[in-house]
Amino acid sequence: MPLSAVVLVLVSAFLQAALNLLIKASARKLAFVAVASLMSMILFLPVLIWGRNLLGEGSLPTDLWSWVGVLACGATGLVYYLFLAGAYENGDLSIVFPVTRSFGPIFILIFALTLFKEKVTWLGLLGILITILGSYVIHLPSFKPRHLSLPFKALRSKAFLFSMGAGACTAAYSLINKKNLDSVEPFTLYYLIICAMTLGLVAVLVVRGKGRQMPEEFKANLRDLILMGLFGFVSAAFFLYALQMSKVSYLGAARNVSIVFGVILGSLFLREGYGRIRLFGSLLILAGIFLLSVT
Repeated sequence: MPLSAVVLVLVSAFLQAALNLLIKASARKLAFVAVASLMSMILFLPVLIWGRNLLGEGSLPTDLWSWVGVLACGATGLVYYLFLAGAYENGDLSIVFPVTRSFGPIFILIFALTLFKEKVTWLGLLGILITILGSYVIHLPSFKPRHLSLPFKALRSKAFLFSMGAGACTAAYSLINKKNLDSVEPFTLYYLIICAMTLGLVAVLVVRGKGRQMPEEFKANLRDLILMGLFGFVSAAFFLYALQMSKVSYLGAARNVSIVFGVILGSLFLREGYGRIRLFGSLLILAGIFLLSVT
């Protein structure tokens, strides 16, 4: 993997963890994401119009299937945030975020097996098992014998199931965008995706009768919304630029260093418990993802 791609992925991973911290801390999570997405559209529109030459020449998609790909990613992003909001309503950042990020590479592998008929090596299988073990460990309050069975209940919880759904969305998003990048440059691509996703988020809130939450969120959390808008756009754009340089399976795995960032941020800023155990579990997840990346 090129060094430039590694740097872009590391920055993207840290920003991804930071924006999840902001989502978890918000009171109206879906409205928060919707307004933050609107902020991204506003903040980066001048760059799209006047700054193209600084980021590489690009143009709007010219064929039907490119637009289908953009809309598919917008829909996937919408479903991702619906799952993520549900997960954070029911669970801690230091549990939800590692599960969401860790299951992305596993789902990518599953899609590769079913859609592209790829074969799993023993090393890949070991990576999957270690990742699952790490997801189990982060639900432990301690390593005492009486606590070892508790994660079986947590694995059936809404937080875990929503997190898995979000992980599946990250896998689908990465795979679709690898194809999208054949015809659209990264900055323009993500701007179009976020436009489609934002329209979907606003529509969902209006249909649910929660449209008024958006101006309320704007008044209450303007600073965090601006940060979310910046972090979210830059994180996704950096990942797309890196995706042009390397394989999707490698980048999907490498980006999950954000798991450690997420656990640390949850412990430091949200005072979530069992920090050491969750850090150990997240390191297991990273070890499993590393094995997946080198198979």
